[in-house]
Amino acid sequence: MESMYSNRQMLTIIDTDVYITTEEVKTPSDVIPTINIDSIKKEERKKKTPSWLKSTLPATLHYVTLVILGLCVWGVLWCSWDGWGIHGKWFRITIVGVVAWGSGQILQEVTTLPPLLAALLTGIIARNLGFLDMRHHIEIDVFLRKIYPVIILGKGSLAWNVHYMKRNWRQIILLGTIPWTTEVVVLAVCVHYFLGFPWLWGILLGSVYASVSCPVTMPSVIKHGKMACGKVEWAQFICTAGGIDTALSVGVYGIVYSYIFVTEDSDIYRYVKVALTLFVGAALGIIWGSLTKLVPSSKDYYITELRVLFVLIGGLFGNMITGTIGWGGTGGVAVLACNATAAMHWAKKGWKLNENPASTAYRVIWSALEPLVFAYTGTYFVIHEDIVNTMLVGLGILFVCLTIRLVVAFLMCRNLKFKEKLFVCCTWVPKSVVEAVLGPLAINAVLMSQGSHAHELSYAEDILRLLVQAIIITTPIGFLLTDKLGQWLIRTESKTSNELGSS
Repeated sequence: MESMYSNRQMLTIIDTDVYITTEEVKTPSDVIPTINIDSIKKEERKKKTPSWLKSTLPATLHYVTLVILGLCVWGVLWCSWDGWGIHGKWFRITIVGVVAWGSGQILQEVTTLPPLLAALLTGIIARNLGFLDMRHHIEIDVFLRKIYPVIILGKGSLAWNVHYMKRNWRQIILLGTIPWTTEVVVLAVCVHYFLGFPWLWGILLGSVYASVSCPVTMPSVIKHGKMACGKVEWAQFICTAGGIDTALSVGVYGIVYSYIFVTEDSDIYRYVKVALTLFVGAALGIIWGSLTKLVPSSKDYYITELRVLFVLIGGLFGNMITGTIGWGGTGGVAVLACNATAAMHWAKKGWKLNENPASTAYRVIWSALEPLVFAYTGTYFVIHEDIVNTMLVGLGILFVCLTIRLVVAFLMCRNLKFKEKLFVCCTWVPKSVVEAVLGPLAINAVLMSQGSHAHELSYAEDILRLLVQAIIITTPIGFLLTDKLGQWLIRTESKTSNELGSS
């Protein structure tokens, strides 16, 4: 070591100990250094800013890979079954879904708006150009709408922190139930007196119309919540309260839908279903989710795959069997309870909430299904002059219902500060996912009733129109308000707060 110092040499390590070179170090007496600041800044800028080609190449190759895989899959199907040619029915259904996905990616890249808007407009355009009408493929659409709820509800509830919900149950329940209930009542009254809806159909519409769509705002909530001051766990608060709201929408819609379209021999049995649907769904979900504590074994080589399949296939089976026996809504509530319970048990065994293979699987599946949901829903929306009055009245109803919902939501956040209450209101604006999933079900049921409910088709059509209108208007507004105002509303410098406790 002493000889190294005497020879004025040092070791320079390059590429983590791969190469070692010796370099003579000159003392200040040997050379007077001259530093060019401009050249240093240029070099740093070159290192920090990759070229356009390098920055876009990975994304480009990603989409090229998807296109190649898609063409290969289509080729296999075309070679194996009829109907997959360019003029076949399956080709049209598929191509609308592909265009919906592609247009959504472009919209999000250019404007940052949710891609579901482009998917919905794609479906509307396809229908009004005469390219695709899912009314002619009701069996396919009905089947898909039994899958959609399982994925979107299961995806959301895997992020629930049950311990957080237990500690803050009062605030979560108030925000998740009171604004929803108020809007259902207000909407039922409005459509009854302004559009002539029967009370039962008004409640059917209200149960969907009142649903808040947290998936639209959650990315912004997570982004701003990480840098927010105070003790509020924003992601958990919005996600869990929104989950309660969604559970009510799915459960109550299933109850009313079954009451209208499922014929029962006994009125007593019908009333029993109405009273017990939500509770039975929650109980079944907790039981199935609790089984994940026991199966599969923690020593199973395929434990990851089996855990995912256990909740996924169990949820699909539960949703379909409950719908088949006339207990609509039970399956959706069961999926929420099951995945939340399973996530709690998995967290104790090392799987982080919303950061585990199950959450990843649900996100991937939903990313493929989301454009289909909105595109196929859009194909039910027919533009003609007769809907002008309905849409104008619907615009007024939307304004009234949304205003009342936000006022009630503001009042329910009694432990939050003024700006934080406004932030919650921003996240409570969008209506999209549940509306798109459940919107066409009434039309499908009427069309499959073989004429027994033909006189109610106009109500089913108006439900779809009002829901599509709500999606198109509230989704971009809610997203932009949450994304742009979030920094100002919750990133405060205040050191004192009375907010919800952290988990």
